Amino acid sequence: MSDELSTQVPIGREDLPPMTETRRPLRADFAAWLDRIDDELVGGALLVSEALPTVTAAFLSGDRAAIPYTRAMASDVSDRVRYVEEQGFLLLAREAPVASDLRRLVSILRLITAVERSGALVRHVAELLERVDPGQLPAPVRQQVDELGRRSSDVFHRGVTAWRQRDGLALSELDTADEAVDVLAQRLLGHAELLTDAADLIALGLLARYWERIADHGVSFAQHSTFAVTGERVEVGSPNTP
Repeated sequence: MSDELSTQVPIGREDLPPMTETRRPLRADFAAWLDRIDDELVGGALLVSEALPTVTAAFLSGDRAAIPYTRAMASDVSDRVRYVEEQGFLLLAREAPVASDLRRLVSILRLITAVERSGALVRHVAELLERVDPGQLPAPVRQQVDELGRRSSDVFHRGVTAWRQRDGLALSELDTADEAVDVLAQRLLGHAELLTDAADLIALGLLARYWERIADHGVSFAQHSTFAVTGERVEVGSPNTP
């Protein structure tokens, strides 16, 4: 295992608060409860964001230490989103938030899917190392994989940042950046003619799909930030799919 990956195990966070609440909080505690739920969502998203450049580099170098690393990360992210879901529905049922608080909470509950799926997609990228040797890929393919990974990581990170900063205006730029990722994914698939091994061809198609979807989930963060701030639902690109 490389020193870089062995020192980046993402499960050493502080213990989460209990999964259940036995008392009804005072109304003055409402904001703190909502903030705690939001912080856990963001914490899970940041685990994914931090893993993205690491797993791209590990894939290109063929470092299989990325596999247990990303599995631990994805498991941690799943634990966090389960907590967010549980606490979010408790808050919704007990406190009946309205207006901007309700929009924020609804967005959080929708974004847990984007966070968990992104963590799983990062894990899938690393697990491709069980099937292919990236060192044997032609140089143009490796360069395209590197660029696609970096661009997709950037879109996801910017989307999470937009949510954290409640930036209601970031969506347009993120949508444009996501379209550039889509173009890169298609360009990567265009290199299929350089490959002769069936396993490499399958891995190429999966990589393009994984990175494309990760960027889409980044756009979802900006989309929900716009909704939380303005109350407007702005549709961009094509509808998200798993």
